[in-house]
Amino acid sequence: MGFFRNLLKTIIKVSRPVFSIEANELHFKLSSDLFYTYTLENFDIKTRHDPYTLDAFTLKTPSFYLEHIKVDEDTIWQGQALSLYEEFLKEQLKINKFQLLEDKNFENYEFKIYRVDDEFLLHLVYIWELNKDVFILDFDTSLFKTLITNLDENYIYKYENEKRLNIDFDSSLVKLNAFKGYFNSSM
Repeated sequence: MGFFRNLLKTIIKVSRPVFSIEANELHFKLSSDLFYTYTLENFDIKTRHDPYTLDAFTLKTPSFYLEHIKVDEDTIWQGQALSLYEEFLKEQLKINKFQLLEDKNFENYEFKIYRVDDEFLLHLVYIWELNKDVFILDFDTSLFKTLITNLDENYIYKYENEKRLNIDFDSSLVKLNAFKGYFNSSM
């Protein structure tokens, strides 16, 4: 009986989503055995609607801005999702110069640090799963640093004394999809 119980626990751990939200908590699956839970306080969540999405929302806190997009299985992106999001950011923030300083990849996670207009740093965490993409703009870097150091214990953050971009961002890729065509039907 113990064998089947352990097997069931293993299957449940492996099948858990990489990112999920439940009640006031964000859950990040960092490996089959390691999970990180972030408790939300003082946040605003908005459901976003588009004919090609099954589940889409934005979540805004004083520390970060998150956009979650789960598309229908018959939907295709009109390019690589992260590249489209980067172009969306440049357009929405009216960025003239967008220089990539750091890019770290771990299974379903990508961590990027950009220098914006030679003045500020912008931290982006990109999480992907089958038909699901999550983009996190981390303004105070705490979530960025926590996630990346849990994935790589040797990671050293070397930008402590740099100015960070901290804006009141409230734009959505899903909201603008009807005008910009980021994704649509594959049929």
